[in-house]
Amino acid sequence: MSEGKSKSDRINRKNLLRATTYIMIIIAIMSAIWLLPRVALGTSTPFFSVSTPSMVPTLNVGDYIVVKAEPFNNLDKGDIIVFYCPINPNDIWVHRIADIKYNFGQKVLITKGDANSGTDLEAWGFVVTEKDYIGKYTGFKIPYLGYLALLFPYPINYIFIIIIIIIIFFIELSSTEKKEKRIESPP
Repeated sequence: MSEGKSKSDRINRKNLLRATTYIMIIIAIMSAIWLLPRVALGTSTPFFSVSTPSMVPTLNVGDYIVVKAEPFNNLDKGDIIVFYCPINPNDIWVHRIADIKYNFGQKVLITKGDANSGTDLEAWGFVVTEKDYIGKYTGFKIPYLGYLALLFPYPINYIFIIIIIIIIFFIELSSTEKKEKRIESPP
């Protein structure tokens, strides 16, 4: 009886080790996917989902765009940028630089959505300063992928990923146990 139990313990440890290894590999891959773009693009927030039609036809609602760090002083008229809205810093906007001005020696950007009739200064009364600026649109977008980010915003997306990892762990653990039981039982 003790020999059977010890063999069962070895099988359970083996299954646990295999499932844990799979989870660690998944976490390593996800970490690389999360970290590499941030390092390569020089920003902590390299991806954004377009959530309004203000940039149609250039960008559509649901487009997932890639943003890179570009020094504020290197920005030019016509560049598409991502920035915190000065009148509501919880909102992130994606608009084109319509003009560049200098207030008391400081560069400020006058922005405008391509689909909008006027600038953000005319419509909302704000200009974008360096402290509002997040990054410059790289020109790379994935249509419709942004809908997922809109459906699962932070932190729900991380909770969703953790749940998927836990499900994979238990599926792997139970499937290896079933496989080993079939091997053990005589035909």
